Amino acid sequence: MTGGPTSGAPVGLGPSERRWLLIFLAFGSAYIGLLLAERLLNILGGFASIALIVFLAWLLAFVMSPLVAWIEDRLRAPRGPVVVVTYLLVLVVFGFLLFYTGAALTQQVGEMAERFPETEAAILATLAEWERNLQIGRLQLPLTDLFRAALDGLEGLGNELLGQAEAIAAVTIATVGSLVLIIVLSLYMLMDSRRILARLRAAVPRGLRDEAALFERSTVRAFGGFLRAQLVLAAVQGVLVAVVGTAFGIPYLFLWGTISVLLMLIPFFGPPLALLPPVAGALLFGGGGGIPAAVILVAVQTVLVNWLQPRLMRGALGLHPILVLVGLLVGAQVAGVWGALFGIPVIAVLWVFVTYLGFGAVPNAALPAAERLPDVDEHVMVSVAREQVGDETHPHIHVTRTRRPDGTEQVELRTEPRPASDLEG
Repeated sequence: MTGGPTSGAPVGLGPSERRWLLIFLAFGSAYIGLLLAERLLNILGGFASIALIVFLAWLLAFVMSPLVAWIEDRLRAPRGPVVVVTYLLVLVVFGFLLFYTGAALTQQVGEMAERFPETEAAILATLAEWERNLQIGRLQLPLTDLFRAALDGLEGLGNELLGQAEAIAAVTIATVGSLVLIIVLSLYMLMDSRRILARLRAAVPRGLRDEAALFERSTVRAFGGFLRAQLVLAAVQGVLVAVVGTAFGIPYLFLWGTISVLLMLIPFFGPPLALLPPVAGALLFGGGGGIPAAVILVAVQTVLVNWLQPRLMRGALGLHPILVLVGLLVGAQVAGVWGALFGIPVIAVLWVFVTYLGFGAVPNAALPAAERLPDVDEHVMVSVAREQVGDETHPHIHVTRTRRPDGTEQVELRTEPRPASDLEG
């Protein structure tokens, strides 16, 4: 008696069906993973403001730490009072500079507004002359039309800001409150920094203490070097604008210089953006000396930045320009303005660990001070073939613990013969 397959017997899948089933399961798993990741990011996004406040407090404590350490060493005073007095002095100085800058900017903007009709006429006359000189056949740049459109846009922006005065006031109050919280958190962090660091180091497993030390050194090097580089470049830009503007008698110089210095603090794109305000001020308000002043500003700043910036960034970050741009873009995408400002040092720290784990090499500056190569630049990658993590000595027994490049540990025991006197005893 013949018949079909017995009911209930498993029916096997062919190679084609099995392949499609695996593809379906892979895409389904990927889709579910993306949904879970999106959900997790939404949950973490609610804590983004808190994380930003803690990060800025740590950054402020990091910036203030060298000054506090220097005063503490000179005065031989307890750390707590030194931290409090240092913060008060810095806040007083910063408040004075902020008040003076705001007053000077308000005065120059007020003068510009009072003379706006004649200033507008002079600018339009200058732009009309440029249009005639730059005209090529029938091709003519509509500079005067662009200027009038820009004025209309600024007027509309001003009216919109006035309409949103209440919202702006609320945001300002919230910003001031966050600033106070950042200062208080930073004060406590700096006062207890040694105790906090000691507890964090003690909490790290013994097998990961070298990586933790590498992370600490890399963070200090990346953020400290990055901040110093940006401040030096901004200071150089301010001095350049002040010297050239004073020499050629450019009006409203404090306004152009302040905007230029603030733009210079932007990573990567800062130098070209910082040239726009002083060059525009020189060309539009500088009269006969405007063109020479603009040419000198562009030429000197280009030479200084191309010579100074690589030297400042190389020892601090040791990153290729492509990684610098990637860090800027990723930081801006993840955390907006703050991410764009500090995404580069974060990428620098991550790059140190990528090279350490992937290639067994770290920048010379990331090594402990006693192990750095004196005849090698800080940014040069140094191979780390083998790393000693412990060397314990006992009576007649020497225990040496080392870590291989693959992460495994090796323990070596070396015994010494006991003296005959000990054996007899």
